[in-house]
Amino acid sequence: MNEQETVVQYGRNGETMSIYTSDTTQMTRLDKIYSRHKEHKQGGEIVAVEYVVDKKLLSYRSKRFKRVLSDEQREAARARFQKIWEKRSQAGD
Repeated sequence: MNEQETVVQYGRNGETMSIYTSDTTQMTRLDKIYSRHKEHKQGGEIVAVEYVVDKKLLSYRSKRFKRVLSDEQREAARARFQKIWEKRSQAGD
């Protein structure tokens, strides 16, 4: 577990960046939004994955932002997510 890593690499003039990861949590997360470019296998098992994506998607933040919602805003958000969840559940049937 301690040896799992994620490396983001890009050149100054290029338009894409390469994301290499052997961290299974990051693989799951990245698989949801990008397609795999290359899989690295060892003994028939995937041990690392590479993704190639637009470099403009990379962002840096100076601090974390915590959203403070009123009870009404929280309830409205819950209702929106409930509708989305119901639509996805019905589509999967």
